[in-house]
Amino acid sequence: MTSDPIFDVLNEPQREAVSNTKGPSLILAGAGSGKTRALTHRIAHMIREGVPPWQILAVTFTNKAASEMKERIKNLLKITHGDFAFGEFGQGQLPVMGTFHSICARILRRDIDKLGRERSFVIYDTDDQEKLMKRVLKEMSIDEKELKSRTALGYIGRFKSEAVSPKEALSQAQTPMMQRVISVYTRYQNALKEANALDFDDLILETVRLFHDVPEVLERYQETWRFLHVDEYQDTNHAQYLFISLLAQKYRNLCVIGDPDQSIYAFRGADIRNILEFEQEYPDAKRIKLEQNYRSTQIILTASNAVIAPNPNRPKKDMWTQRKEGPNIVVNEVRDERAEAQEAIKEAEKLKADGVPFNEQVVLYRTNAQSRLFEEACMRRGIPYRIIGGVKFYARREVKDVLAYLHLLLNPADTIAFLRILNVPSRKIGDTTLGHLQAFSSANQVSLWNTLKSIENIEALNDGVKGRLTSFVKIIESFTALAQEKVVSVVASRLLDEIGMEKWLKDGTDEGEERWGNVQELLTVMHKYDTLSSTLSLQSFLEEVALVSEVDKLTDAKDDALTLMTLHLCKGLEFDSVTIAGCEEGIFPHASCVFDREQLEEERRIMYVGMTRAKTHLRIFFARSRMLYGETKANAPSRFIDDLPDAVVERRSDELLSAFAWATESGRMKAQTMDAHRGGSVEPFRQVEVDAEFNQDVPLGDDTNQDVFEQGMRIRHPSFGEGKIVSKRGDIVTIQFDSGKKKDFALSIAPLEVIS
Repeated sequence: MTSDPIFDVLNEPQREAVSNTKGPSLILAGAGSGKTRALTHRIAHMIREGVPPWQILAVTFTNKAASEMKERIKNLLKITHGDFAFGEFGQGQLPVMGTFHSICARILRRDIDKLGRERSFVIYDTDDQEKLMKRVLKEMSIDEKELKSRTALGYIGRFKSEAVSPKEALSQAQTPMMQRVISVYTRYQNALKEANALDFDDLILETVRLFHDVPEVLERYQETWRFLHVDEYQDTNHAQYLFISLLAQKYRNLCVIGDPDQSIYAFRGADIRNILEFEQEYPDAKRIKLEQNYRSTQIILTASNAVIAPNPNRPKKDMWTQRKEGPNIVVNEVRDERAEAQEAIKEAEKLKADGVPFNEQVVLYRTNAQSRLFEEACMRRGIPYRIIGGVKFYARREVKDVLAYLHLLLNPADTIAFLRILNVPSRKIGDTTLGHLQAFSSANQVSLWNTLKSIENIEALNDGVKGRLTSFVKIIESFTALAQEKVVSVVASRLLDEIGMEKWLKDGTDEGEERWGNVQELLTVMHKYDTLSSTLSLQSFLEEVALVSEVDKLTDAKDDALTLMTLHLCKGLEFDSVTIAGCEEGIFPHASCVFDREQLEEERRIMYVGMTRAKTHLRIFFARSRMLYGETKANAPSRFIDDLPDAVVERRSDELLSAFAWATESGRMKAQTMDAHRGGSVEPFRQVEVDAEFNQDVPLGDDTNQDVFEQGMRIRHPSFGEGKIVSKRGDIVTIQFDSGKKKDFALSIAPLEVIS
């Protein structure tokens, strides 16, 4: 019997999902049930059965997911068909796979001119949006205290996710405040158009408008993509739903795959009704359930199923696995947030010693504010870590500066980019000069770029300033022309030489070296586009940068480091060991949700998602008291802990093992306060003998004087030996150890000793 690599590795429900290729399909895929395998094998099967690749579209929520699917399909087709040519978007060789935003960006790049817009539009990221909004509010004389820029963008984002235009929103406004928000929405959209820019939400909204207003364009794409697949369908918003529904109208070959129990993005506009009501919209849809889990132990699944069970109106799934054995889930009670961080990191070290790499471990928390203590604990122990959701690479100042130059080459009307780099590197262009430019621009109703080209007409500027501005114009015009001939990596490299960016960034400090290193890394990314034509190279690079996801980069990390991240960012990932911190009422579930039934259901889904990231080890922490946002509170354990079956839980408490919590002034004070509240007496603090691992890193009763440590000093660390401080940034020092290791430490907590 001949083996079949497409079907042999599938279980029965997966085979059904792969085989059923005509008409509407709903695949309910539980956590870790192999949905990516089902989706990729389905597409490979369709191609093998004669469906032209260019007729297949697969929409994902991350670039990472799209890349993985492409590779898997390529490998499957090589096995069954030998070499198989994969081309780029629109060339008919490759089943098109990408995020909603990337696919819509390419559609608009080709067809937005039919809406009276220019194809050379730029995509504004969140930082650009906020700068533009601040400018809009200033122009409308609206004080930030009255309406914050982020609040306004939040309202506008919700309108756009629901596909509501400013005109439609105005008809729904019932309060003066909302009427003002909508007037800001209108002005914001006009400002985007003036800058020939689209924000993320516009990419989808304008594509939907294109399909509505230009039927022949919609028909062309309907004929192109006759077989549609949407991953993570539970996370789609109304605008995305409209996009997919319009494309599926003609042939109705729509396969959606997802899990209502993992719908956790309502704050971004995700509408769980899209998946719950799919079968009402498509009564002939085939429903397939993937219930076998290939990730977690049965203990973890039993606990996860118990946590999600109280949510109403969810399609019933009975997740199961062949991994019957495994450690119980540890529910760990600790004194406070510091003890929580120390205990979590200590356990990570123990797992590492037992053979679980740090790369296979994650600490999850509900809010970003909880991350600091885990970071400090890692520094104290000398543990490598990465924080996902911190300062993103593409949000770093020097990276944004280079990108702004490239945006200006592509689109001189981009006011945000113009204002960002007019004085980068410094051209001695101050606020007074900028005020004259903006006044001329407003008075003559021309862009700032065209204002510069008319610089001789601005009498308020002296000849020196005019000369520097004229030089800037010549640089931009020269490299705009070069961008028509050369790929983006060549253009950027020559541009950086021309403006002296390296000299400007490398100011003799380690920070300057790091900033220039980030620019070099950006140039490395650009080389991916060297095989494209000159203009397409620049456009494609800027699109990828605008649409990149922080979680996409997680798998690129080569170092063995512990991951710290919020629960919202962990979906789609898996780790051998998962720690969920802060499981107290008011923290998780979040205080803003406890009186809202729908939000509380989503909090429960967030917990379910976090728990089902774990393959083998799952630890849940709650603290008896916690300081957060400058206020100490003693909250009850999370209701989610109450739902865990006793048979799969091991409960631990530091009540009798709290020597470490007593080893700091804050620990002593908190303990005294708590004991006083309990009516007990407090023994005066005395130095105690603690765990040897803690003892080496925390000299009891000894406060570190941070001012003692300076760059260039020789130091000793009890674990890593002797080394040299190579840089100091506030409380953080970087030490190059004689062993060759290089590590960061927080001076407020690290056990460092000056030796010379």
